[in-house]
Amino acid sequence: MKKGIIFLFLLLLTVSVFAEIIPVEIVNNADDSNGLILVSKFRDLIRKSPAYTITYNKTEPHFKIVIDTMDRFQDDKDWEGNSIIYNYTILISMGDIDIYGYNRLGFVGIKHLDSIANVIYSELDEFIDIFLSLIADTN
Repeated sequence: MKKGIIFLFLLLLTVSVFAEIIPVEIVNNADDSNGLILVSKFRDLIRKSPAYTITYNKTEPHFKIVIDTMDRFQDDKDWEGNSIIYNYTILISMGDIDIYGYNRLGFVGIKHLDSIANVIYSELDEFIDIFLSLIADTN
């Protein structure tokens, strides 16, 4: 049964890939205003990309990226709002099943949110490239 589900997922994902637009779901778990800005910057990168599209259809196979943030200096009057702690997780999603792919935890100052959004995009792109090459190797 599990092999059948995985095979179906890979088949549907391969069809999406050959259509050259890969569906990506973005889950925004930002807990602060700078985290919301980071998620928005990442979402804009996905929207501008010719390779990806944002999906809201949770039943079709797609990649999911969950972004969690919080203020690094919460409740510190002098430093609050200057830096965030972020974590993002890349998942392969099919309906109710999410398969872990990759994650990263870090912190960043508010002046560098653009660069972290680009890092998230690059690592998602690299993960998908590796995943697709593994699928190609099995065929």
